[in-house]
Amino acid sequence: MFGEVGIIRNEADETSLQILSLFRESISEIRLNEPESISAYFSQDYSHYIVVHTPLNIRFPEKREEWNLRFCNDAGVSVVELVVAETGSAYVRGLMAINGSKVYAVLPFISIDAEKAKKAKFPEDRMARVRSQVLPAVLPGIKGDTLLDIGSGFGSLTLEIAKNNPDSQVYGIDLHDSLTGQAQMNAEVLGVPNVEFRTGSAYALPFERDSVDAATCFFMLHHLEDIKFALFEIKKVLKRGGLLIAVEPLEHHHHHGPQLSEDAWKELFEDVGFRVETESLEGAVIVKAVKKE
Repeated sequence: MFGEVGIIRNEADETSLQILSLFRESISEIRLNEPESISAYFSQDYSHYIVVHTPLNIRFPEKREEWNLRFCNDAGVSVVELVVAETGSAYVRGLMAINGSKVYAVLPFISIDAEKAKKAKFPEDRMARVRSQVLPAVLPGIKGDTLLDIGSGFGSLTLEIAKNNPDSQVYGIDLHDSLTGQAQMNAEVLGVPNVEFRTGSAYALPFERDSVDAATCFFMLHHLEDIKFALFEIKKVLKRGGLLIAVEPLEHHHHHGPQLSEDAWKELFEDVGFRVETESLEGAVIVKAVKKE
């Protein structure tokens, strides 16, 4: 049995880690018990490490059995990417453990391990693949002094928006403190200063009327019970002529939420009073909705 060598600091709890596929891009701090030993564990010679840590006290569905094997047995085992190492601490991406978990071992992840790891992949996350393909199509159109990403989760897309608009103030909003807290930690470690994450609801956005130049919703609206109510709320905080870009799964491409066609999504936004254009891409619809002058 390994001895404890450190402790993990992040903003994750068991609830937020139910969506591991989104958490993978988040950053955690490994705080060593013996600060002076940082160079014994982490070196710029290696980009990735195997970290043995306290397992998650949850079970994922059968189709995610790979996650159960890696993170939920007698120990959790994560392959992490080193972001930065400093006195007493290392910041890493991809550590699948909650705040306060213990670290029992840190080992360099070298090429021979990488060959073996090809056989042990995460279950395919189709929505993550769609997100990665859709983002380049919509990111250039997200402009303005004040930008708002609704349903920001762990903040990976919000941070891309902020990095693409360094002179803008970007806000991310989500329902859960553990998500917005982790997203803010990600921003701070990555040095993205122009983004702020707030906890709040799409039904009651904590922003003034006519205060936002552009808003985004990535794969969020279909989770809501009352999509129109949220759209009216978003329209209220947008400036006249402001843009809302939403990306949603098309019918037959997602297992929960309303099964809507491209035309049905367009009609939904038009009913709220937006001027709307849509296009489909990789099983998703991109809605570009302008608040009328």
